Amino acid sequence: MRYRTFEYRHAESILNASHRLKKEIERILAQLELDLPRLHANNDVARPHNQIQRAFLRYGWQAEVLVTPRTAQRHYFDLYKDRVAIEIELSNRALLYRDYMRFQLAEADGRIDVGVILLLDEEARYVHPWGMRNALPRLEDAMDDLNSLRNVVGVPIWVVALC
Repeated sequence: MRYRTFEYRHAESILNASHRLKKEIERILAQLELDLPRLHANNDVARPHNQIQRAFLRYGWQAEVLVTPRTAQRHYFDLYKDRVAIEIELSNRALLYRDYMRFQLAEADGRIDVGVILLLDEEARYVHPWGMRNALPRLEDAMDDLNSLRNVVGVPIWVVALC
């Protein structure tokens, strides 16, 4: 699968310092073949999320890792490995803000060095089950958010839009 990226606060440089991990993420993404819901299908929006998660699990990533003990076991990362947390955000743009804050909390507790957000690019967008196509997160949304929140969000984030 192809992808486009946005680097916030030198996230790619930090990932490149652990060259093995960055290459592993790129290899997993390149091998992905997502089965995306289409109009009049059963609109199982969990399907692509689960496919992505399973692909990373095959490489030793952990799923549903607690962000920090301070969240009273309410917040979990979709994937985690070697101080890198991944959030898969395929359903709602507003949830990007939750992801930014999860990364902030984990970084403040010294649990992560960089966060990664995976979303779908325009070419790979699927039909939202409730007809909310415009509510789906886009790479440009994350770019605008992070540039606007530069004084608030200090954690390095690599945003990857799957095409």
